Amino acid sequence: MLDRLALLVVLGALLVVAVLAVRAWNGQRLRKLLATSNAAPFWDSLGEAPDGRPTLVTFSTPSCAACRSAQAPAVSAVEQHLGATEVRVIRVDAAQRPEIARAFGVQTVPSTVVLAPAGRIVAVNQGFAPSRRLVEQLQRT
Repeated sequence: MLDRLALLVVLGALLVVAVLAVRAWNGQRLRKLLATSNAAPFWDSLGEAPDGRPTLVTFSTPSCAACRSAQAPAVSAVEQHLGATEVRVIRVDAAQRPEIARAFGVQTVPSTVVLAPAGRIVAVNQGFAPSRRLVEQLQRT
């Protein structure tokens, strides 16, 4: 009985260490993306160029239910709130264009990336991001 308890404690501790390591690694990757001053590789992967507006890049896949039911309506709300003259939205199918998702460090869908008018990455949201948060991130650019 004590052996099983000790094994459970060890496995629990290993799980906690693994979760903390993954979080630290993700945080480091995010800081590296945000600190990148040369935005050209990101835009090259998109096949686009900055146009002077803040840009919202959305990543989804056809099989992603949260992309269709939650993230797409949130992005539409952002477009309606800010208007096409104030924000540019680029939609990326991460299943068809995995090289773009890799360039932006996307690990899950839905994900969104906010780019400043000059093209630099301002914010990365792995997972669902509500429209209010996206509007705030876009207005901070």
